[in-house]
Amino acid sequence: MRKKYPLALFVVLFFGFFIREVARPSRLEAARLKYEINRKAALLDPAFSQFIEDYESFLWQQLEEEGVPGAAVAIIKDNTIALIRPYGARSAGSGKPVDLHTIFRVASLSKGFTGMLAGMMVEKGALSWEEPVREHVPGFRLKSEENTRNLQLQHVLSHTTGLPRHTFSNLLNMGVKYDKILSMLPGVEVTHPVGVYHNYQNVAFSLAGDVMEDVSGQSFAQLLENHIFGPLGMKDASADYDTMRLASNVALPHKRIAAGYAATEVEPDFYEVVPAAGVNASISDMAKWLQALMGNRPEIVSDSLLNQVFRPFVEIPRNDRVLRNWHGLQSAHYGMGWRILKTREGMEVIQHSGYVNGYRAEIAFSRQGRVGIVLLTNAPNYTVGHAIPAFFEQYLESCQQNDAVAQKPKRSSL
Repeated sequence: MRKKYPLALFVVLFFGFFIREVARPSRLEAARLKYEINRKAALLDPAFSQFIEDYESFLWQQLEEEGVPGAAVAIIKDNTIALIRPYGARSAGSGKPVDLHTIFRVASLSKGFTGMLAGMMVEKGALSWEEPVREHVPGFRLKSEENTRNLQLQHVLSHTTGLPRHTFSNLLNMGVKYDKILSMLPGVEVTHPVGVYHNYQNVAFSLAGDVMEDVSGQSFAQLLENHIFGPLGMKDASADYDTMRLASNVALPHKRIAAGYAATEVEPDFYEVVPAAGVNASISDMAKWLQALMGNRPEIVSDSLLNQVFRPFVEIPRNDRVLRNWHGLQSAHYGMGWRILKTREGMEVIQHSGYVNGYRAEIAFSRQGRVGIVLLTNAPNYTVGHAIPAFFEQYLESCQQNDAVAQKPKRSSL
């Protein structure tokens, strides 16, 4: 007698298989990417090529096990794109693959663009790190007159405004306009004087954009296009909701459901604070950005500018949850829109993570080791938070193993 299985079981098995399959690129795309990876690997030393191969396998497994619908990764070594690869689908069940030009929201990785743009204007003499905020933002006021008077651009960019952590970030998800939220700041008790304590912000961080708009007479989005996106050839990048909403090649955000993930629409939330969380970009764009951050485009981003933006300005509290996956850190600081971490091995890593409404992203690199990675995903997940610290742990282990092999005395033949 033939066994009868509930219809629900077939549905679960069918869709479970289907969701795993769409996470893989087409055979043609996979073959093309493998060729590109092999071609780039030929420019690298064999040990690093092996490290990349091992890490990619590790990353692929993590993404697949968690069922992340879509992702894209780029790894830079010296001035070479050692790996650039998309994974999965733009939306779960769609069958439309992520490619090198699929656009993601990069969330708080936007803050790094803001810090660098401010540095460019400082370098050109248009403003200074000590620029008083209230001189450029009409009516700006905090509850503390001292904090209002003393607040400078560098305090905004380093999250040392004196406001409590994430002041009014929740209102951004409720559709409250940025100007309205600014008008509510005088009702908030400050916790510290300016410049002394790191309390992460989104609303207050965006004051940096207001300062730059006032000085330049241009919109923040136009400043990004003129000084960063355009010069670096970031052709898919933008900094507004409408461009993302109307684009055809977009990785849709996802939310968790019992069966895994379900696609949702791109929301306007947090586009009110573009300097904090409003940049959209493809992995092709972010690879170019990462190359510039690592000093490979000095005609656009000079070494002196990088030194200013990445200077440790304030210590990050050790109990800050953003550090939880970075084990054994010697120190953790925040600069001008960037975290500066020192690993237990003594390597300095410049880093930022981001999450907004169904998108999760992270970027990190070592100027000392001349290596960096950026990872974009279109769903809330744990993989990103673990995979980036693991990249540097595995890289340093690989370096140590190679050093040990190189130092091992060779047997002489008789």
